Amino acid sequence: MRAARGAALCVAAVAVAHTARAAADRLVLLDGSAIQDTVKAIDAKGLVHRASGKPPLDLQALRRIERPAKPSPAKPAPCEVHLVAGGSIQAADVAFQKETFTVRWAYGKALALPLAAVRGLRLGSLPGAKPGAAPPAFDASLRAQEVRRDELFAIANGKVQVVRGGLQAVGAKQVAFYWNDAERQVGRAKVYGVVLAHRGPRPELAGQCLARLADGSSLWVADARVDGGRLQGRVGGEVAVSLPWTAVRRLDVRSTRMAFLSDLEPVEAVEEALVTYPGPWRRDRNVVGGPLVVGGKEFEKGLGVHARCRLTYDLGGRYDAFAATIGVDASASGRGDCVFVVSADGRELFRKRLRGTDRPAAVRLKLAKAKRLTLLVEWGEDLDLADRANWCDARVLKQEDAK
Repeated sequence: MRAARGAALCVAAVAVAHTARAAADRLVLLDGSAIQDTVKAIDAKGLVHRASGKPPLDLQALRRIERPAKPSPAKPAPCEVHLVAGGSIQAADVAFQKETFTVRWAYGKALALPLAAVRGLRLGSLPGAKPGAAPPAFDASLRAQEVRRDELFAIANGKVQVVRGGLQAVGAKQVAFYWNDAERQVGRAKVYGVVLAHRGPRPELAGQCLARLADGSSLWVADARVDGGRLQGRVGGEVAVSLPWTAVRRLDVRSTRMAFLSDLEPVEAVEEALVTYPGPWRRDRNVVGGPLVVGGKEFEKGLGVHARCRLTYDLGGRYDAFAATIGVDASASGRGDCVFVVSADGRELFRKRLRGTDRPAAVRLKLAKAKRLTLLVEWGEDLDLADRANWCDARVLKQEDAK
């Protein structure tokens, strides 16, 4: 009996230890390596304190913190607020008056977001469509670099129509919208959503963190810190937020020491097809719109292009190293033959030919404070057929992280 009890205690101890390990956070460093530990706090200086008692880590030395929080199995929220900085808030309700959006959501008191912080609203759903489905034109307007006037997406006879003018108010039953020289009231039930006028690139987010929450919301937080079991910081400029740390699934860090090229705007993009239609280059997707996959591994960040494509970035001498994993995308099914070339300030630093059957290659190059970086994919043999090239995890780093 005593032996059986001892065995049971050992099993229980192993189970508890396994649970403890499973509940640990995963801290991913800038070089891609990871540490299993539990985040106790992030202080005002940006130091990440760990339960293991090991020395704190600089938040800016991390790419992300992966948390054990699980996504909520809930249906899509009644409303969604798309933010200018990127990300969105799953909302129970949204109101708009006097240039302020009042957003009711799952995490405490309502948020009062200024007009300048919001890019668009989803207020309803498409008749007969799957939950979460959006009109292509709505998604295109959200992604567009410039929308000259506010766009109201109204549902009439089962179809979506776009009206351009100016949003005046969003109430419980009516949406006030100005068009054709008059303010008009539209029943809220007939409005799918609104995209607000915007121009230019998204705001600079260096040093901020993207908090991905259990309910599907994601929002950029400035001055992020964790104290007393809550993630605190500012959203949309000066709006204070305080979220349960247990609701955070992941915290992506836009490190001041590193920039993904897919988050930057190229100063030049040249695409030249040989015999096929190449499709435009894409951020964080392959050239046909699917995930970036090389060597059986899927990457969240990177650039998908079709040969021949040349992308040039103005780095302004701020970075010392370039790194990426390159290869032909898995969607080419083993076909494709590409030549990857990296140049800095007009000087070629790297050249490698890869076929669809080749293993991906890791690239890490010193930039020596180069002002311009150019990524070029040339076609190899077989013309440009299936030349779906990926610059996975393409990033530039400052000296602290260049080794």
